[in-house]
Amino acid sequence: MSQTGSLEAVASDQASFLLPADADTGILADFIAEANEHLEASDLHLLTLETDAGNRDLLDAVFRAFHSIKGVAGFLGLDGIKVLSHEAENMLDKIRNGEIPLQGPVMDCVFDSVTFLKGAIADLRKGVNDEDDARSREASSALRTRIRALLSGQEPAKTGAGEGEPLASASAPATGPAPAAVRLGDILVAAGDLAPESLAEALKEQADPAPRKLGDVLVETGRADAKQVAQALRVQKGAAAPGIAAVKETVKVDAERLDRLLDTIGELVIAESMIQGSPELKGRVSPKLVQQMGQLDKITRELQEMGTSLRMVPVRPTFQKMARLVRDLSKNSGKAVNFLTVGEETELDKTVVEKIGDPLVHMIRNSLDHGIESDPQDRIRSGKPATATVKLSAFQKGGNVCIEISDDGKGLNRDAILSKARERGLIKEDANPTDKEVWGYIFEAGFSTAKQVTELSGRGVGMDVVKRNIEILRGRIDIHSVPGQGTTFSIWLPLTLAIIDGMVVRISDERYVFPTLSIVRIVSYLEKDRLTVKGKGEMLSVQGELVPFFPLKDYFQPDGGRSAQAARLIVIAESEGRRAAFPVDELLGQQQIVIKKLETAFQNIPGLSGGAILSDGCVGLILDMDGLMKLGF
Repeated sequence: MSQTGSLEAVASDQASFLLPADADTGILADFIAEANEHLEASDLHLLTLETDAGNRDLLDAVFRAFHSIKGVAGFLGLDGIKVLSHEAENMLDKIRNGEIPLQGPVMDCVFDSVTFLKGAIADLRKGVNDEDDARSREASSALRTRIRALLSGQEPAKTGAGEGEPLASASAPATGPAPAAVRLGDILVAAGDLAPESLAEALKEQADPAPRKLGDVLVETGRADAKQVAQALRVQKGAAAPGIAAVKETVKVDAERLDRLLDTIGELVIAESMIQGSPELKGRVSPKLVQQMGQLDKITRELQEMGTSLRMVPVRPTFQKMARLVRDLSKNSGKAVNFLTVGEETELDKTVVEKIGDPLVHMIRNSLDHGIESDPQDRIRSGKPATATVKLSAFQKGGNVCIEISDDGKGLNRDAILSKARERGLIKEDANPTDKEVWGYIFEAGFSTAKQVTELSGRGVGMDVVKRNIEILRGRIDIHSVPGQGTTFSIWLPLTLAIIDGMVVRISDERYVFPTLSIVRIVSYLEKDRLTVKGKGEMLSVQGELVPFFPLKDYFQPDGGRSAQAARLIVIAESEGRRAAFPVDELLGQQQIVIKKLETAFQNIPGLSGGAILSDGCVGLILDMDGLMKLGF
């Protein structure tokens, strides 16, 4: 190496990842957000490039991502990030020029550069100390050494499959059909080159007396000049091209301000409900007031829906992370896996999306380690392709979103799970539980049927955490498994954590809210149907089925209440396949409930998930079905 080259290497190794004292924190926050967007998009582009290495547009996009990060990092004085980005940019430039191929070790090195920058930027968010800086410098030096070796044609020592023999074929998430063409007039209006009123007039003139092109009409009438129309046509052509979507203008809003806005909208909804239920409006009121109250209700509900939608984000970024995870795991484990994603545009509450990532990681790791066969020949003998398929999909159904992780592996081993459950004393030796009950044992803490511990799984930790995290989000998991064909895990989650549809009931002098999705049916209460079964306690006979009887009044109101009369109705509710009968005195109606957190002293009471201010101004307790089922049975 030349003397100059040696000095450059030393300077690069001294590049710090610490934040300069005079750094602009406002610009830093924007940089972190934009850099993360660039890196997430680069991961997706690289996954596609693995199967379509000649896609120049995607390669250019990855190059621009590193170039942009390098530029802003240099402006902020983040020398460590700037130096690594510059090295990676040099490598990508040679790839673009055809000097080195984007495959094997080169592809891995680009992926590792993305991963490294993600970690360095995550450190900036939490604050970088001297220990972090030293660790990052060492890792950066090693990565830059790899890059230089690849640029000089000295391939680093292989740690995985040989060149030309990829272990994984992780496909990029499906982009779906090309978006519909963007209208020329909408582009001109959005750019400020055309007034909406002028567009409306031009559209009327476009078909009179004979159909003409809108651009011709606009130029001929002087509403827009030819250059503006030509520019809009170019934008339209790009927006309609497959794989390229029109970019909408966005505004970044502080999360705390957004939460305050949603809380205020929630208070408005409650206040409007209280006015609607006011006794003063139950008597004779003018038709005009009734009309105005109806209009107020309509506007309030629309505002509530708009407010809720502000917190809704697509699951695409989370799915993209899972695609990268599958690629790395399949390569490390030696299992050929094709990863598919469906429904990336499905939206969930921002908090739900942030917290669902860890459960998905655990479940996908288990699918690859336990579900997919180790020997491709076993798959071929079973009539399946040698390359396994793991599919991650999302779709909305009613007030819930379902996220499914499915594989075409060997399925869950019922006998092995039963044997382990008996060994741990979870069931009796002579018990014969249903498949649903058997699958539920895998969520027990420390439960594992693995014969040996691997880097991916086998320690019996993970699935219990998955279940607990999903329950915190008021969700549930269903499992469907067929031996030799595969397993599907279905995670059902609420669209938002702020609002639920609830059935308000009265028990004695208190109000309670049953989540509507948990209610199976509501029936009349007959004392003769109430039975005592040995070993099971009180039960209720409902259409020939014995259902555990759970008087909420005895649990939440041990001192009794205003009413001593027998309950008139029974609410049959279900959670995780278990049902219970809850006696109630009166149904007060179904309504959307704005969830309020309980005070600290009441937050850990089993069976309660929150509180709500009802339309009559009273406070109602929102019932947690999962917690109640565990309490009673």
